[in-house]
Order: sequence, then C-alpha cells, then structure tokens
Amino acid sequence: MRTLLPIIVITLLLLGGSYTSHRFIQTTTQMIGDQLDTVEGSLAQQKWEAAKNELTTAEQSWEKSDIWWTVLLDHQEIEAIDLSLKRLEKNIEAQDFSHSIGEVSTLKLRFKSIYESVKLTVKNIF
Repeated sequence: MRTLLPIIVITLLLLGGSYTSHRFIQTTTQMIGDQLDTVEGSLAQQKWEAAKNELTTAEQSWEKSDIWWTVLLDHQEIEAIDLSLKRLEKNIEAQDFSHSIGEVSTLKLRFKSIYESVKLTVKNIF
C-alpha cells in the first residue's frame, strides 16, 4: 500500500493539473473569441473607434492569460496570435475594412482551433 500511495498522488495531481489547464484554455478562448465577435460587429458597422476600444479589451484579456498560455501551448501559436493582434490593431487604425475583417477572422479561427485541440474528444485522444 505504501508504494501505491505516491503513484496515486502523482496520478491525481496530473489529472487535476490537466483538467485545470484544459478549463483555463477553454474559458480564455471563449472569452477572447466573444470579444473578437464584438470587434467584428463594430467593423461591420464601420465603427472604428468602438472596434479599437473592443480590440484593446481583447488584447488586455490576452495579455493576462498569455503568461499561462506560454506554459501550456506551442510558442509558435502564441507568437502568431501576437502578430495577428498587432496587424489587426494597425489595420483598424488605418481604417482598412477588408484587412481588418480578414485579420479578425484569422484570429477567431486560431482561437477556435486551439479550443478544439484541447477539447476532450475521442479524436483528440487518438
């Protein structure tokens, strides 16, 4: 029994950590995805100042969670999101509708892809 206890404790810690990181990524991808939906809505109505403010909110959410994402996810994906956010910021400042909408779509797709990749599904297990 004494030899099983450390194995059980380690297994429980791994499962707990895995579940916690899974929930964190799901929560943050959904939150930032919703914020990007709001940015997209403002862009569709050509409300540039509102889009800029909403993007700032999304960037702040990203910066808060970015520290943990670097531990949990591939650094290339994180860098791609950072670059895409900066491109979107500059496109909104330039009031370039087509590039702004394209960049928002790219970001939403990236976050959706991350969300789907951490979901506990048979496809992701095997």
